[in-house]
Amino acid sequence: MNLKFQGTFKIKADLTCITGLHIGGSKETFEIGGIDNPVIKTPISIKLNDNREIKEGMPYIPGSSLKGKIRSLLEWQYGLVKAKVEEKNGKVEVKSEFIPNDETQKNLNDVAIVFGVGASMPEDYKHLAPQPVRIKVFDAYPTSETIRKWEEELGAGLYTEVKWENKIDRITSTAMPRQQERVPAGSSFEVEILYEVFEEKDYERLKIVFEGMKRLEDNYLGGGGSRGNGRVKFENIKIQFKGKDVYLNPEKQVKEESFQDVNEVLRDFEKVKKLAKGD
Repeated sequence: MNLKFQGTFKIKADLTCITGLHIGGSKETFEIGGIDNPVIKTPISIKLNDNREIKEGMPYIPGSSLKGKIRSLLEWQYGLVKAKVEEKNGKVEVKSEFIPNDETQKNLNDVAIVFGVGASMPEDYKHLAPQPVRIKVFDAYPTSETIRKWEEELGAGLYTEVKWENKIDRITSTAMPRQQERVPAGSSFEVEILYEVFEEKDYERLKIVFEGMKRLEDNYLGGGGSRGNGRVKFENIKIQFKGKDVYLNPEKQVKEESFQDVNEVLRDFEKVKKLAKGD
């Protein structure tokens, strides 16, 4: 295995909520009469590099939530998950187990190479040589336009909605109401993904990331997806490639390609690879 750093793809996109989004947060600040299921929010105010001011209490999308969901969808798509039955204290539990190797049992499969393999790798696969994780997904904060809409349409200091749900007892028909906090539909968050290239195959493996983004659009993000939450769409995608030479010479021009959506990226993926090849 001859891995040498060649450069970094930077992917930026707006992730827009088609329906309300719920990514659970902490209940440590629980108040009497407060919401049962709050969303995750920033604990302090943040000033970003593009001068966006993210105020305390504004919702955001953790990079771990985005990366984990995309990876999970790809694992099922490529048949890299199997059921594992465990018995503990007389109870039988069925869990999913990731299969990190390809059919030869000698190499990591492409999804494992792109997203990485944690310390919890099954014992049967400990012989597989570790590699650098290719993808890094950062926390996504609301766009300037979304912040403006929240402040104008929801009111000062209000950034979310409360959705009431009823759980109905099948026998008695008794209603058990519950609250769920959501980011309102129409809100957008600026996603930033870095993808590092260490070998020639990595240029083609990058396509897996966009396949995963497309799978997410046809699924859901966060909790309550089967009840209507979490439909999202990636828009205004911009992709750059910074070769190793750019890090040595920061004044060198970095090329960029813009795409309307994920479908356009997948259709014209050769444009993405050309960013790195300099064609």
